[in-house]
Amino acid sequence: MKIWLDTIDFDIIRNAQALGVLAGVTTNPAILAAADLPAQTVIETLLDIQDGQVAAQVTRDDLPGMLAQARALARISPRMVIKIPAIRHGFQAIATLEKEGIATLATTIFETRQILMAGMVGASYAAPYVNRIEQSTGNAFAILSESQAILERYRYKTIIMAAAIKSVEQCVRCAQLGIGAATLPSDIYRGLFASNHDIDDSLAKFDAAWAASKFTSGSSLFHAPAAKEARL
Repeated sequence: MKIWLDTIDFDIIRNAQALGVLAGVTTNPAILAAADLPAQTVIETLLDIQDGQVAAQVTRDDLPGMLAQARALARISPRMVIKIPAIRHGFQAIATLEKEGIATLATTIFETRQILMAGMVGASYAAPYVNRIEQSTGNAFAILSESQAILERYRYKTIIMAAAIKSVEQCVRCAQLGIGAATLPSDIYRGLFASNHDIDDSLAKFDAAWAASKFTSGSSLFHAPAAKEARL
């Protein structure tokens, strides 16, 4: 499963880029509106600090407006992915843009039929809102499973990008189902690296055993200068 970050926390993005686990960064109108920078500056910075794609969403809901905004965004970089709501004119916009070679992400998905249609019109990605579906109907992972099966059965190119992930457990469940990508907020990304009581206890026992022996605790082989830790 490929990891995208749903954030404009530049430090977190740089960390994931350096680690080699980042496929791209997603934004939405709310994220860009909250930034203390012009939207185009934010998008260009996201393209500059990582090698993957950057997804940005159109804000118009009419077909000509969607297409005009999408084409303007696509001109920023060939690494742009255009997010289009998976309703009404959105499907026509997706079909048109994909034929023009512009990658699209069908967004605001709550039902299997939306992913089916995204696959049929050739969307590059489809983003179901996992936690919001789970809160609404409680069947988010059933929708993911059946949608993945449909895409595979008909060999549609569309990759499911699980969005609105609110826990590490939800992320892991998506991976278990074979979902191709997930976009994570900063706190969930950090949670992938978190420790717990069992891990800490095991490490403490190793430390105690090491310190108890003069041969290990005094070994010059293991005396290395402490490196500055990157912020996560």
